[in-house]
Amino acid sequence: MNQPEIVVISYNTPHRKTQDVLFQLKAKGYRNVSVLALPFVHRENPFKPIFAHRPSKAIDIMPEILCERLHFRFKEIKADEIHAYLNQNQSDFVLIAGAGLLPDELVENHKLINSHPGWLPKVRGLDSLKWAIHNQQPLGVTCHFVDSEADAGFLIEQREVPVYNNDTFHSVAYRQYEIEIDMLVNSIEIIPSRTDFPSLSTSEFEATRRMPKSIEENLMEGFERYKKKFSI
Repeated sequence: MNQPEIVVISYNTPHRKTQDVLFQLKAKGYRNVSVLALPFVHRENPFKPIFAHRPSKAIDIMPEILCERLHFRFKEIKADEIHAYLNQNQSDFVLIAGAGLLPDELVENHKLINSHPGWLPKVRGLDSLKWAIHNQQPLGVTCHFVDSEADAGFLIEQREVPVYNNDTFHSVAYRQYEIEIDMLVNSIEIIPSRTDFPSLSTSEFEATRRMPKSIEENLMEGFERYKKKFSI
């Protein structure tokens, strides 16, 4: 198996999405993996939605120890240091498993790969699953190279998230999450076979914020309407 140099950007704390990405990389036989761990800031008053839709329970193990056990490299780093690190260290693929806003210098000079839980460019921003249901838009996942525009950049792959008659809101949310992880890791195999990466830049669709609870409280009714419209 060809062994590319893979960098995973994440947080220096137990993080579910990062763990799932690393486990899948290990299962696929990738060995040259480096994890760059950003400081994680715990908010005093974190936002608490009415309906949590992202898997959040991580294995209680610090990423440095997990990387040691997986035989991956590990480095604590600040966001403004990643650009210099990537200039000095070979990398074929840089995956974003967890990060806040990254410096423009970084995203404009390196091909960072993100997997967004929404059909770009129509569904951008936070709570994409919830807004897609609220606005009765198809659910999807978009894997893309990022740039300085929020949830834009250049398309690598898109997949629709199937919805079935017997689905619950949370079963659909978890299916979307699994597709998101799969597409992020799968981009390593897809990118070398592609020559065209269409731009996702748009002024037609605005990025969403957290869904207000006044709208979220009616989300389950919207989900039932959504199933009638889109279920297979």
